[in-house]
Amino acid sequence: MSRALLITAAVGWGAATTATEYALGGFGPLTLLVVKLAAATAVLWTVLMARGGPGPAPGQWRFALLGLFEPALAYGGLTLGLSFTTATNASLLGATESAFVLVLAAMFLKERIRGRAVLGLVLALLGVLVLDGGGLGGFNPGDLIVLGGSLAAAVYVTLAAKTAPGVDALTMTTYQFTYATVIVAPLALWPWVSGHEPPPTGVALPYWLAAIFVGGVCFALGFVLYNHAIRHIPAGTAGVILNMVPVIGVLTAVALLGETPTAWHVAGAALVVAGIMLFPVKKEEARTRRMRAPVLTRAD
Repeated sequence: MSRALLITAAVGWGAATTATEYALGGFGPLTLLVVKLAAATAVLWTVLMARGGPGPAPGQWRFALLGLFEPALAYGGLTLGLSFTTATNASLLGATESAFVLVLAAMFLKERIRGRAVLGLVLALLGVLVLDGGGLGGFNPGDLIVLGGSLAAAVYVTLAAKTAPGVDALTMTTYQFTYATVIVAPLALWPWVSGHEPPPTGVALPYWLAAIFVGGVCFALGFVLYNHAIRHIPAGTAGVILNMVPVIGVLTAVALLGETPTAWHVAGAALVVAGIMLFPVKKEEARTRRMRAPVLTRAD
């Protein structure tokens, strides 16, 4: 049952990129980001209160800082990047978060990168380079923005590593999304006033449903399912299942958006996934990562 829950969460996270790409057909990037975060926050507070309310928590500034990096900057990078690149590229580039986490952990948490992990980093880097025609034409702006979002998510994981162990996972995730929504919401006013993005009053219902699906189901419920499942299955198994996320992202982009992967996509995907599979998987890493449970984190 726990594996099924984790697979469901992975499917939701993978499909989120495709659904975001679709929703951008009706929303501007900043407006869409606000809608997704607000939907996720509403669902998380509902679940949290149904459980009995928030658990003990440290100073609120820590949650605000974590929320700034993820989901505000991380999901903001994904949402804005998808305005300039494909869901296929974004799904595959999102997998680089694990590589960024490994490097940042070595730099700031003094974790040692061993030979196998170095090989994994090299393979993942090569995979990223070949996604855009072997790097011959350079990255388009959307790809670079998505990579920036992945870096922000990795910074979050590094910061959360010191906060998560003493905090209830659901409480932490709920406050993160709450502060992220508060941070991002005022920014949506500027594009409305300046005319860069129209107010969402005229957005068609299918786009609203896609945006709410991403925030309320893919993000919020995905985290809740992850938090529950990670307590009952080995971290190694969880790591393998989470490696499905970019694959699911590509498959849903092909099936639902009609995107056609190129030979470079196939080669890049193979290298990125192979590299990530070589990374060491520790229980605490898996839990923290998706703190997406938070996210990827969650207490045992």
